[in-house]
Amino acid sequence: MSHVEGLFGWVDLSSTDTERSKDFYSGLFGWTAQDQPLPEGMSYTQFLLDGAKVAGMGPMPPDMAAAGMPSMWNSYVIVADVDAAVERAAAAGGSVVMPVMTVMDQGRMAMVADPGGAVVGMWQPAAHEGAEVFNVPGALTWNELQCWDVAKAKPFYSETFGWEWEAGPQPGYDMCMLAAKEGDDKSNGGILTMPPGVPEEMPSFWLVYFAVADCDASMQAAQDLGATVMFEAMEMGPGRFGGLVDPTGAAFAIGSFGG
Repeated sequence: MSHVEGLFGWVDLSSTDTERSKDFYSGLFGWTAQDQPLPEGMSYTQFLLDGAKVAGMGPMPPDMAAAGMPSMWNSYVIVADVDAAVERAAAAGGSVVMPVMTVMDQGRMAMVADPGGAVVGMWQPAAHEGAEVFNVPGALTWNELQCWDVAKAKPFYSETFGWEWEAGPQPGYDMCMLAAKEGDDKSNGGILTMPPGVPEEMPSFWLVYFAVADCDASMQAAQDLGATVMFEAMEMGPGRFGGLVDPTGAAFAIGSFGG
């Protein structure tokens, strides 16, 4: 595997309107879309940044779309053995949302929910090894769990993926650390209690962050392309971050570093 086990190595979008999503993200991040036909007659889109894979997209399953579900970003953790990872998740109090399945020659995957209901994907790479670039403008830079019970969530992820937890840049914000991650920065994601004012019926979820050169400029560009603001840009730790909802209803965040 080109990525170590336990790393957030891929994200994809389940979209209610794939053409509109292509236009939005291509306009915001400069992505190009490469459609790959699937056996069932649909297609899966690879988003490329300067020719490198950064994210994917598929159509929202019909039953979810019929139920009125908005588009959503999914975060995937790289695992060496997805069957064993699902077993660890179940033993740690999680539940299976999508059973293990083989995706042609690309790899094997599953989706599980943590004890608080947040869904996270698992990806066992084969031909598709995950994202090919991170932490540059237009690429994945962070994954963050916003949940109702931090104390219950942490041990689940430690037991499932081997993460360790450390205090983050702000009180009440912790980071999951991955010892096997290359380089000096071992951080792999964040966790915090759901912010005040969020309706109690809102489920816990993993928020995807993409890097940008200028957070404020990109916040405005996203709105010009049809997005709405989920939370205004703010300073936190090493950079400036803001939250958005794309024109099809998918929540995501952007961040610029160095002020």
